Amino acid sequence: MSKVKVTWKAFGDKPEIGRFISSVEFETEFAVEDTDKFCEVVFHVTNTQSGNLWSIIQPLLSETRTHTSISIGDEIEIDGIAYVCADFGFVKVSDAEFKTFSDGSIFSVSKKEKVS
Repeated sequence: MSKVKVTWKAFGDKPEIGRFISSVEFETEFAVEDTDKFCEVVFHVTNTQSGNLWSIIQPLLSETRTHTSISIGDEIEIDGIAYVCADFGFVKVSDAEFKTFSDGSIFSVSKKEKVS
């Protein structure tokens, strides 16, 4: 089993447009070993609102959740390690470089370049 937490945070708390940071937490019936693949599956099911994993996530959603699609800046935590949705794929939060608008909204996430 793995503990998973999906957090929609890309657009921040903006009640004036109905956007709120929210999360769902659940346990899988298996240990997640391929985190990249699992994050991609979560991305797919939250965008298509279909599949077995969706049937676990959907009943846990907050009534204030205005959308379920994973966006750049949203996070998926697996067994205590957080991965952020990047421009392409997912990156460990500790390895991520964030670019934000002046209001703090994230518009780009990439992997930090290693400095030699």
